[in-house]
This record gives sequence, C-alpha cells and structure tokens, in this order.
Amino acid sequence: MTEPSQSEFLWFLQLSRDGEFIGTKEKPPRKPTLAYLQSLISTAGEAGFEALLTATNYHSEHENYTAAVAALARSAPTDPALLIAVRPGMFHPAMYAKMLATLQNLFPGRVRVNIVTGSSPAENAMYGDREDHGRRYERTREFMQILRQLWTAPPPQSFSSDLYSFENAVLDPAPVQPIPLYFGGASPVAQGIAADLADVYLMWGEREDMLAERLAQMRALEAKTGRPLRYGLRTHVIVRETEAEAREAAERLISRVDPEVRAAFVASHAHVDGVGQKRQIDMIRDLDGDLMVEPGLWAGVGMARSGVGVAIVGDPQQVAAKIRRYEDMGFSSFIFSGYPHLEEARRFGELVMPLLKGTAREERAIHTDKVAPVA
Repeated sequence: MTEPSQSEFLWFLQLSRDGEFIGTKEKPPRKPTLAYLQSLISTAGEAGFEALLTATNYHSEHENYTAAVAALARSAPTDPALLIAVRPGMFHPAMYAKMLATLQNLFPGRVRVNIVTGSSPAENAMYGDREDHGRRYERTREFMQILRQLWTAPPPQSFSSDLYSFENAVLDPAPVQPIPLYFGGASPVAQGIAADLADVYLMWGEREDMLAERLAQMRALEAKTGRPLRYGLRTHVIVRETEAEAREAAERLISRVDPEVRAAFVASHAHVDGVGQKRQIDMIRDLDGDLMVEPGLWAGVGMARSGVGVAIVGDPQQVAAKIRRYEDMGFSSFIFSGYPHLEEARRFGELVMPLLKGTAREERAIHTDKVAPVA
C-alpha cells in the first residue's frame, strides 16, 4: 500500500468572477462575493486543502489583502489558512511586516505570504511601478530581508538603502507563529533570492525535464547556502472519473475562447519580461492538436490565461500518480486550481485526495450545504 503523502496541498481563492469557461468576452456568471469566498474556503477545507492562495493582479475584482482580511474574519478558526500574495512595489516592507504580524496574531496559524516580483512591466505600471526587471528583484530581496528582520529581531530595528529606509521601527508583539515566505522566479537572480530568504520556492508547472533542471539548480544553491528549502508546484487540475471525461472537460473549458480575446492575450506577450512567464509562453507556443505538453499535462489554460498555463488532466489514479511523480522529484507543496473553483475543489477532494492521503472515500465526502448560490 502506498504511504500517505506528507505534502501540503493548497487551493486557489478566486477573487474575480468564476465560471466554467475561460477566454470569453462575457464575464463569468459567479461574482466573488464574500459569501462565495467563504464557501470556497470552507469547501476547500472539507476537501482536505490546508490553505488557499490569494493572487494579486490589477484585473482581479478585489484587492487581495483586504479580501483576505474579510475572508479570515468571516471563516471559522478551523478553516484553511490563506497564502496572501504581495508585490513589493505596493507596500513599504516595514508597514507590511506589521500588517501581516497583526493578521497572524488575530488568526494564529492562518497566514502565509507569497512574494510576487511581477513579470509584466505593463501590469506593474498600473500600480505606478516602472522599475525594470533587475531593480524589481533588488527590491524584492530587501523586502524579504526586512520582513524577516522585523519579525525575528528584537525592536527597535532600522534599515537604510536607496530603496528602503526606516529608523527605530518597533514591531511588538512579533507574529505569534512564524509566517512562511513563499517565492518563485525562474531567473538566476530570483533563484539566488529564494536560496537565501524563502521557505518555499515555487515553480509553475512545466515538463518534467524542465522542472528537474531547475530543481538541480536550486539544490546546488542550497548546498552553497546551507539552508534547506521546500519546493512547491503551481498548476491547474482537471480530474474526472475517467480519462476520456477529463479530456472532454479540458476541451470544454476553452471551447468558448473568443478570437479577439485570444488575439489580445497573445499581443500582451510582447510586454512580458519575467523569465518564468516567458518559459510558459515558449513551452506552449508551437503546440497543436490536443495541447498535451507531456502525458498528463495539458496546456490549454495558457490559451487564455497568464501565469501558469498547464493543468494535470486525467482520472483520479492518473492525477494522483502524476502528483506522486512530482513528490519523487522533490516537491512537497502543491497549489492547485480549476474552473469553477468551488466545484473543482470538491471534486479533487472526493476523487484524488483519498488516494494521496490514504483515507477512505466515504470519510472524505464533501458537504453541499455551505455552497453559496450563483450570483
């Protein structure tokens, strides 16, 4: 019998409208009301997920820190944690360290942070951030250094550089529990920052040979720094009772991609300067036919969505086996998503989680009485 997985499994807290199709001109039907967010959090918890990622981008309907505070206040203390994404260009790190410490002290054990440097200068400019790639990563390094300094060193603390400066900052009380730092980036400078400062180094789903190459690079950096890292993988997932049904669901997801939406999306690639995003674009650019990157990994999401563009697709045994392969490679943190997010979280919990955690399917039955109506 396969041993239960020791990995952590996270889901995605969608802060924009949610629906069954991507790449359409029409807005998806389900609004990200607070009731829906709370339903998604509690359903993900019942499905076996221990945290949910709140992404940060200008096109989301909600600003993610505010939404996270509201969702944590609305949800039960036993509900999953939130992995709150932040762009260093949006907040002064001394203030953000206090904001996260406050949140962790109010909701112990339910706060994590994902540091996002940003891959599109055009999107960064929407926040007033016009720094180039190299400068953004200098800022990210200092942002993470300051968070750790203020959370762990006794007050008062000071810091001075041409990017950030503060004097005699007092953060008291410190976070009641450590706040893990998640961070991703495929460039050498990003990998160096992760090796020095991150707790979890995140990668977007890619071919296994591409992932193995990056893992080898990171392990070499680990050996130099002497500090251990955990490795996380961010992908979508489409699971159904049979492989044929899963493939059909995948094709249905992109069956209404509008040509104009698709053309605008492709045009936006010209403004990308992030190495990870470029790797996603290059990986799927020349695919045709069924859009399979490799067995079990489908690139259809990348036809109409930035960020990670691939999904694990298959029946429960195939999806679980793919995840086990990633675990064998060294990944121990997984962030999944699917459209619509509430139903797909429940489906993963019913079909895949028992295979990973070694629990009887009947014991993982997901309740439906907390589902918010489609608005």
